[in-house]
Amino acid sequence: MEADIGKLGKILESDGKKMLFYHTDTDGICSASILLKFYPEFETYPLEGPILSNRLLSHLKEAKPEVIVAVDLPLDQEAEKLERLLRDMPDMRIAVIDHHIAEKDMNSDRVVHINPRLDSEAYIPASVIVYKLMKQLKHDADQYLWLAAIGVIGDHAFEDCSDILREAEKRYPDAGTGEDSKLGLLSKQIMATVICHGTKGAEKSIGHLRSTESWEEALSNRYLGSCHKKIESEIREKVSAFAKKAREFQNLDMYIYRIDSSLSITSSVSTILADLHPESVIFVVKKSKQMMKVSGRCQKGDINLNDALKRAVRGIGSGGGHVKAAGAVVPVKDWPEFERRLIRIVEESRSSS
Repeated sequence: MEADIGKLGKILESDGKKMLFYHTDTDGICSASILLKFYPEFETYPLEGPILSNRLLSHLKEAKPEVIVAVDLPLDQEAEKLERLLRDMPDMRIAVIDHHIAEKDMNSDRVVHINPRLDSEAYIPASVIVYKLMKQLKHDADQYLWLAAIGVIGDHAFEDCSDILREAEKRYPDAGTGEDSKLGLLSKQIMATVICHGTKGAEKSIGHLRSTESWEEALSNRYLGSCHKKIESEIREKVSAFAKKAREFQNLDMYIYRIDSSLSITSSVSTILADLHPESVIFVVKKSKQMMKVSGRCQKGDINLNDALKRAVRGIGSGGGHVKAAGAVVPVKDWPEFERRLIRIVEESRSSS
């Protein structure tokens, strides 16, 4: 790990053009914000997932960055594309700071890959990893503990990051660290900007948080507050309609719930429903243009949703995430096949458990 820290420090301190890619959720936004506190020269690029499209790869080759850093993005899933990019750009170096289930250790002379999942099963959000890395690089990161705590709340990592939350409770006694606390509200507000305005909302959140020095100042931001207010009523409506509209598979203790909304609320709705039905497997689905977006939750953890969704999308889409929370994107035309696969995979998991 010490060698990784040294390599990371050299990459971050490099001269030249530097790009920071981050996942468009609360944890990704908080991770990027912490890093930008100490390395503000990075250009930021929000990504909805780890897919490196041909368009993005062409942009990178044209931009010719000396450094690429990715936070909260499992770019090891795109290792072959990154290897080709490194061959085409011999002066470029890459740092990936992540916490998703790792498919490949990408560490090499020009790549530093930091992910607790390479060595353990601990569920440590990227915001906490970045926070601790900054401290190990001798930066005064303690003052941004509130950002790491917000990332923990956003990713529901209460068990494995109890140390971070306990410290935040001591340092910010007026804020709290529960779902309904002030830091919990900030976590929801940050995610609301993405739900309302996609990657543009994520960039506005980054712009605010990177220049904000306290959780109180962050909580007073009108944009964050207005986005949260806008989505709350729609999320409540979808959660209330779940009992009537969701397809229930009683023998599997599973639900597939298709919603219609102009907002990207599948993740938020599935998270709330999972809290209300902790023993069940829940998939919330929404059509977006020609794609079906799926957000899966299994609080019980007896079904590995990362593996289940990766198997279900094989050859027809993309998917993955964590054991208890994962997502997928599938073309509308392939939805019937995806659904058949998903039901079969859950059946197999239930019968073997």
